[in-house]
Amino acid sequence: MSEASNVWRLDVDGQERDIEVEHSTMTGKIVVKLDGQVVEESRLLMSKKSLEFKVGEHVALVGVEYSYSGLAVRSTLHLDGRYVEPLND
Repeated sequence: MSEASNVWRLDVDGQERDIEVEHSTMTGKIVVKLDGQVVEESRLLMSKKSLEFKVGEHVALVGVEYSYSGLAVRSTLHLDGRYVEPLND
């Protein structure tokens, strides 16, 4: 089973927030954690490619890209429509 995660640390309204996305290519399960707490959990199909959640009053969007016929997956984060660079890739 292939699993991956991305982590972002960002300042939101003067407070440091950590967002982590864990995903499994075997099950399609995506888990989004905000400051260590699960805020979204879903099984994404190849046709569904994003999860939206709130960070305070802000809208965060995790985009998911599948490649190699679903054997690899990568996630991106946008906060209020702006791309956020991950801590690791």
